[in-house]
Amino acid sequence: MDTMMLNMRNLFEQLVRRAEILSEGNELQFIQLAKDFEDFRKKWQRTDHELGKYKDLLMKAETERSALDVKLKHARNQVDVEIKRRQRAEADCEKLERQIQLIREMLMCDTSGSIQLSEEQKSALAFLNRGQPSSSNAGNKRLSTIDESGSILSD
Repeated sequence: MDTMMLNMRNLFEQLVRRAEILSEGNELQFIQLAKDFEDFRKKWQRTDHELGKYKDLLMKAETERSALDVKLKHARNQVDVEIKRRQRAEADCEKLERQIQLIREMLMCDTSGSIQLSEEQKSALAFLNRGQPSSSNAGNKRLSTIDESGSILSD
């Protein structure tokens, strides 16, 4: 029974101490703590809302970047195709220029008069008398290749 009384007394003392703590003016501190918790809860909600908004923006930006990557790939492929077409056209042009030069040389070197041309043929071939374009002008006709990655990030 003594132990029971001792336990009861200990419980009573704890209750008295807790009552004293509450009566010491700690209520204001507790109320302030509750207000602070509420402020932090509201900040957390706003931050969580902003996080969702920024996740959506990030997803949209990644989708747009992916679409732009596809467009860039197509544009690069198109540039490669156009470069190959230009190179073929230049090769064809050079081949035709060599053929014209051979015709010019044949006509100029024919001193015996074995090649008989009508007036219509002579007027059609009159452009051969203008002479050969200089090699410096021929070099300027070509377009230079653009050697850039096109990335802003690499600057």
